[in-house]
Amino acid sequence: MLTFGIDWDDVIAPFNDRAIEMANEEYGFDPPLTLEDITSWENTGRASVIRKYYHDPSLYDRQYVPEESKNFIRRLQTKGIIYIVTAVYPQFMTRRMEQIREAFPDFPEENIIMGVQKSMVHVDITLDDGPKNILKSNARFPVLMRKPWNTELTGLLAVNNFEEFFTLLDQIKSSMIEDRVEAKPPAVVALVGPSGSNKNKITRELCKYDAFTVPKAYTTKPVTDGIHTQITQEEFIRDRASFIETTMYAGYAYGTKTADISELMKGNRYIVMPIDLSGAIAMKRHYPTVIIFCKCSRERMIESILEKEMTNHEKTLRLISLENELKNAALCDYVVNTGKPGAVRQILEICNVDN
Repeated sequence: MLTFGIDWDDVIAPFNDRAIEMANEEYGFDPPLTLEDITSWENTGRASVIRKYYHDPSLYDRQYVPEESKNFIRRLQTKGIIYIVTAVYPQFMTRRMEQIREAFPDFPEENIIMGVQKSMVHVDITLDDGPKNILKSNARFPVLMRKPWNTELTGLLAVNNFEEFFTLLDQIKSSMIEDRVEAKPPAVVALVGPSGSNKNKITRELCKYDAFTVPKAYTTKPVTDGIHTQITQEEFIRDRASFIETTMYAGYAYGTKTADISELMKGNRYIVMPIDLSGAIAMKRHYPTVIIFCKCSRERMIESILEKEMTNHEKTLRLISLENELKNAALCDYVVNTGKPGAVRQILEICNVDN
């Protein structure tokens, strides 16, 4: 049976939302502060004022558990054993325990873990919004709950909401029983893997064959790869509802629009997408999708990252995420060594396409 470690603040119960409310009430910000103003885990800049409320008892009194979160925990309890893992100051532990009991009267107290050393907790799957908690996690599958303060964290399993988490859970369970997907067009061929694993190169090579095509993809990053179309951050936010999948990578937004995929699915070709694993799993919710992990040697991927024209900060983020991304291979339908000759031929064979 699977075990889950679920974070409390900003996963089950809104926390920074309440702190934002208190700051707006006290200071009357114009325009008002929003969660999007918390742009880093360190919380610097305009929203840094809310940190003082983290020591204010009234913030903890304001916390509540939405019905959506209650339903999430109830549904997850049918999938395995849940531990609520929460980092909380000692003076607020009693209040936190009361809130958990109020929201989940039947939840076993021995499954409530309080403290700051979350890395000491060993579970199969953890869900947390804290970048450091995810990077240091001992869980078999650490999953990041996307929030404005963790958008720069790249390459990790990440979800935007509870429904995406359950879709990811289905993929994890499928990988455990080796329920391999057989490729048949029309279908999506999702190429996932770390930066430097030749995903874009393989995509271009595959699209030389009539059996493959590539959808229009959008990003807020300046690009010249022939695959992505650059849009502004404002355009991305405005059109967000039109995207079937979105992700953040090193602070830049990426996404694919539902209309573009649906139109291509009317044909009889494979739709090739270089994408992160979370995006690939999101595609799998809606379309037949084969997920192929692109594998290269660590040395080659590190070399590729260092050679790219990007800031040192972005290079650092990609290097930090590398080991976590390599673990994602276990969740894919196939693994192909894209650092060696013959990678395209292997994918053609997977898709039953004549070379």
